[in-house]
Amino acid sequence: MTLFPSINAADWANQLLTLTGSTERISASVFESAPLADWARSGAVAVTGTPHQPLMPNGFAATAARGALLAFETLVGPLGFTGEQLLGERAALSGWLPKAPWTLGLHCRAVRTLDGWFALSLARPVDLATVPALVSAATSNEWISIDAWARTQSTVDAVNRCRLLGMPAAEITSVRTEDLMTIESAGVAHARELTGLRVIDLSTLWAGPLCGNLLQRAGSHVLRVESAQRPDGSREGVVAFDDLLHSGQSSVSFDPNALDFLHALVNSADIVITSARPRGLTSLGLDPQRWLANREDGVWLQISAYGSTGDEAHWIGFGDDTAMAAGLVRWIDGIPIPVADALADPLTGIHAATAAAALAKRGGTHLVDIALANVAAATFADPPSVDPTFVGGKWVVETEFGFRPIEKPKARTVLGTARALGADNDQVRAELAQ
Repeated sequence: MTLFPSINAADWANQLLTLTGSTERISASVFESAPLADWARSGAVAVTGTPHQPLMPNGFAATAARGALLAFETLVGPLGFTGEQLLGERAALSGWLPKAPWTLGLHCRAVRTLDGWFALSLARPVDLATVPALVSAATSNEWISIDAWARTQSTVDAVNRCRLLGMPAAEITSVRTEDLMTIESAGVAHARELTGLRVIDLSTLWAGPLCGNLLQRAGSHVLRVESAQRPDGSREGVVAFDDLLHSGQSSVSFDPNALDFLHALVNSADIVITSARPRGLTSLGLDPQRWLANREDGVWLQISAYGSTGDEAHWIGFGDDTAMAAGLVRWIDGIPIPVADALADPLTGIHAATAAAALAKRGGTHLVDIALANVAAATFADPPSVDPTFVGGKWVVETEFGFRPIEKPKARTVLGTARALGADNDQVRAELAQ
């Protein structure tokens, strides 16, 4: 991707279509698309900063999200919503307010070291349980102990220790890349349709499930596949958001100690979505290269925090901390402030869905490596020169097209409830046995 100040959604969409090998293009102009205007519409500004002063995020992730969904619609047809809107869906359904310097869910923020800052998430029980080991104490006061310990460490040493202990941490603005994703393709191209294709979604949380949700809306049959011992953590989060992403999908669970059922599911797929690290896939006996080598058509999407090869493949990260690692922060009084809500997650999900749609329609086999931090970094730019002001009882901002209101987050209509864990096991087993 090429970064340039005059970026608009149509340009981004066409670059993405080119990257994925599609010959489709957007020729019509897109209404009022530019970074500030797209941010104002996204709902993300309203949850950045504090309730008393919303802040414009830096970069142009809202424009990229809008463009990526336009590219997706070019491939599958109109969906009735916009890409930038998807950035604020969880905030809309949760009702969370901005909490700078914290992220909306109060699980992540920047931590100061001897020589800089790093982002740290304590989103999982295991992360909280690891804090005493991190700070070398028998017990801890969580963030208070972390702050005191970090001020005795260099940023590099602090991040390395967090990663050694399996905690999601990264230096602020440490990821710089224009490699939105990498695609390895083989086989003979031949036109295919998305309607009716089977998607096995082994991913969790937001990016992968959003990818699956969009493919479902394009006519694919999506099966949500979870470990019976470690279900998707989003089931315990904002329930309406889990319903939004997974209603209408089959729910299948597998026993990690008896993997024949899982392997049969994966072998039946046209598209596989994963978010596990390589060693996690290995523990399940899954090998994307082998899977692709044994078929004529198929798309395997590897969604990761920082990439699926090298040392980065072992690093843990979530939507908030990876976005901060990519430099998507506002600096206020010398403190890095997170922007939007887990921004790298929905941004990656939309781009992954577009890649999957383009490659599945093209035919052949394709391995897509797409990382949260890289997608976020591809939309990095310097902070805006303006922030919203309160005029006439509402927040407005001067955009490229004049003053525009700061819209609140909104979500698509939740069409039903997500199926219970493993609710469709018997039916799917019977289908596979035929």
